[in-house]
Amino acid sequence: MQDFEDRMKERWQQRRKKAYNWQKLLLMALVLVAIWYTMARLQNADNIVSTPSASSVDSLAKDAEQNP
Repeated sequence: MQDFEDRMKERWQQRRKKAYNWQKLLLMALVLVAIWYTMARLQNADNIVSTPSASSVDSLAKDAEQNP
C-alpha cells in the first residue's frame, strides 16, 4: 500500500510540474497582447481617409459655361 501511495504522490508532483510551465504561459500572454494590438490597428485602419493627390477637372463643365 505504501508503494501505491508513493507512486500516486510522484504522479501528482509530475503533473504539477507540467502545469506550471512559465515559459509557455509567458509565450501565450505575449501572443494575446499581439492579437489585441493587431485588432486595434485593424480597427483604426478603417478611419484613415485618403485623398487623391491629383485634382480632377470636369472638362464638360467648362464647355457648358462657354456655350450658352
